[in-house]
Amino acid sequence: MKPLGSAIPVVVDLDLTLILTNSLHEMAAAAIFRKPAALLRSLIKLPSGRHHVKAALASEIAAEGLVFPYREDLLDWLREKAAEGHAIHLCSAAHQSIADEVARRLGIFASAVGSDIVNLKGAEKSAYLQRKFPDGFIYVGDSSSDIHVWEKSSGIVLAGAPGSVASKARRLGKPVLKEFKNTRLDLGTFVKALRVHHWSKNLLIFVPLVLSHQWATPGLIGTFLLAFLCLVGVTSGTYLLNDMADLSADRQHWSKKNRALASGRLQIGVGLALACVLLLASMVGALMLDYAFALALAAYLAITGAYSGGLKRVPLLDLLIIGVLFTVRIVMGTVLVEESHPVWLLVFSVFFFFSLAVAKRHTEIVRAAKAGANSLKARGYMVEDAPLTLALGTASAVVSLVVMLLFIIENMASGSLYTRPELLSGIPLVLSVWIGRIWLLAHRGVMADDPVTFALRDKTSLGLGVAIAALFAVAL
Repeated sequence: MKPLGSAIPVVVDLDLTLILTNSLHEMAAAAIFRKPAALLRSLIKLPSGRHHVKAALASEIAAEGLVFPYREDLLDWLREKAAEGHAIHLCSAAHQSIADEVARRLGIFASAVGSDIVNLKGAEKSAYLQRKFPDGFIYVGDSSSDIHVWEKSSGIVLAGAPGSVASKARRLGKPVLKEFKNTRLDLGTFVKALRVHHWSKNLLIFVPLVLSHQWATPGLIGTFLLAFLCLVGVTSGTYLLNDMADLSADRQHWSKKNRALASGRLQIGVGLALACVLLLASMVGALMLDYAFALALAAYLAITGAYSGGLKRVPLLDLLIIGVLFTVRIVMGTVLVEESHPVWLLVFSVFFFFSLAVAKRHTEIVRAAKAGANSLKARGYMVEDAPLTLALGTASAVVSLVVMLLFIIENMASGSLYTRPELLSGIPLVLSVWIGRIWLLAHRGVMADDPVTFALRDKTSLGLGVAIAALFAVAL
């Protein structure tokens, strides 16, 4: 074999090595949300071998449409080796179309070979590389199946290898030239993936309880708390599914690329299993709690599924659905309070949250325009749509305030539930200040989060929220 100091070729694996995810899982996830029938047709091929499944999926899901998270430190090392005169080769069990596409994008490989006739993994890969590089090669891998390859290699590079695999590789007696480790998967990663910081949005389920003035009923409070837990489980599960549906788009987004699934820190298989457990447990709990509530929760899940399945890419309809999803949270609380069904609240909610959803999209359009982009490709919007989103969003905000004023005027006339209903008139005034500020920041393109999340971190928003709560409390 050639000494390692010479220009010996470097061969790198793809799945969980060069990229931080599994390309087969990526294609399967894309099929689930784009072509579910294609996934079923591909799984039928499983008895014939994994490479037949990969080929079937590759015929349905174009490699050009997939975006992968790369192990950037490994990429830098490979480029250094290329500059030193080493030929860099890609050899993977992934389908040939995936290997070709990755090679085309990176432009550093002298050759790219993937699975086609056989599943190029373990002993099959080892035999292939020995035939192609009889004078020796350095191999970059991560899994136990790569032990077969390292046994015949001239040098070992570990990239994301578990501790047990790394130990076996070192015991082979070959030089370990470099080791690249994964970012540790900690509790914080799961917390962010579940969008715990968005759980505050689910507090809307308590709004009908507060407006019906039944917060002193212990049994009802317990029911609402259990319903809240069910809602939290469903929303977190759907957030995971939504992230899986939007992987390629998120990886091209300035901030969403850092999400757990998009970055590759949380694997697709783990995310899918966690989502299924959350959704199943929540729906069973809802059925045990109240059938009407379970129906509303199922409607929320169905709407979210339709949104993730493609409606999110229909301009304006995507924003209306977001407003409806917020409103469904209130509907869940309404069905639990049988004596109170405030229609005005639902109308207000749809217009109000539609306005906030438009504000978030308007921010993205403004930011895209400042960055010189022509469109938000994943969402179907153009930068020229900014005047339209500005007009629609602010108009919807005004409509929601008018609806609230009509409710207050009705209560001022009847005085049924409030001792000083005239104080309620201050609430839409304070709310108009807050939503005006939201739209000012959105139009400037400085709204980093969605408006609800922003409000929970913004001192001015919190102060205005306290003022609204105080007006409501004094009016009782």
